[in-house]
Amino acid sequence: MKQATSIPSPSDKRKNWLRGAATGLVMSGLLACAPVIDNRGYVFDESLLPQLVVGTTSEADIITIMGSPSTVSTLNGGAYYYISSRFITEAYRAPRETERRVLAIFLDEDKKIRDLGFYTLEDGNIVTIVARTTETQGRELTFLQQIFGNLGRFESGDGSNF
Repeated sequence: MKQATSIPSPSDKRKNWLRGAATGLVMSGLLACAPVIDNRGYVFDESLLPQLVVGTTSEADIITIMGSPSTVSTLNGGAYYYISSRFITEAYRAPRETERRVLAIFLDEDKKIRDLGFYTLEDGNIVTIVARTTETQGRELTFLQQIFGNLGRFESGDGSNF
């Protein structure tokens, strides 16, 4: 004897569809809340640091051991800075810096290592960027005034008009 297969009713189909849609929304909501971790800058290998010897390691050796620095200072003999930061972005929020590591290699006049400095986010100062603009004298021109304002004002290189 054969068993009768039941055909799902329209209300069962609707319930299954709603259950699947709800599951999808919950899963996408949970995934959207997962933080995105972003490493920026030069992430240096701490196992290389013992090769940097104060007084003996030269500027060329630093480049060979550590690679190109993030930035270079030319004051007081010079310094190389290797900077790395870790940012976390959560959902719709702006990225937030959670970790910063700076290796500063200070050079003497002979281009040998004078001193090493290690700095973290706690050692840094927050610099506020001011977004002001400088006022110009005269009036501001619109885009069309800038385009069409010079029509008919052409001069040749010898100072005479066409």
